[in-house]
Amino acid sequence: MRIFAGALFALTAWAQSPGVLLVATPATRDTDFERTVIVLVEQDAHRATGLVLNRPAKIRLCEVFPDLSAPNVRNQAVWAGGPIFIGMNALLRSKTRAPGGEKLVPGVLLISGRAQIRAQLASDTQPDSIRVYLGVCGWGAGQMESEIGRGLWRVLPGSAEAIFDAQPDSLWTRLTRTAAHRDH
Repeated sequence: MRIFAGALFALTAWAQSPGVLLVATPATRDTDFERTVIVLVEQDAHRATGLVLNRPAKIRLCEVFPDLSAPNVRNQAVWAGGPIFIGMNALLRSKTRAPGGEKLVPGVLLISGRAQIRAQLASDTQPDSIRVYLGVCGWGAGQMESEIGRGLWRVLPGSAEAIFDAQPDSLWTRLTRTAAHRDH
């Protein structure tokens, strides 16, 4: 009965809104998604889009924005948002609204578009309060619900703490343990 209740929670949480975390289960065999934690950033009846939270890319912001002079962010890592190599997004940890930012979860804004991201990076943004993502994860209508139903993902509430976790290398392991304790 607990497994059914967990699946029901997962589908309910999925249907609520962007900002939830999708934690790959060991049943996920797709190498693009094994051991990933994804924050859902957009969802409607036709598609869903997310960003991988625990995969820094091998490039720095200074390579993406060579003209950026703000020394506090130039050497920050860029994050691999997902296997669909389109778009640039940023997650900004902020309690106030930023130009072009949309609230994702309390304390986190989504900023889309190169110009808006560059403007935010050029401001007095602290290095640990912004992460820039290249690429996205995407699902078609009904695809995510199907994957959740097949046990490929656990759905957990999103938070600023998880999104800006200081140890992203171990985020998947810690969230997997947390989810397992909730199931029992």
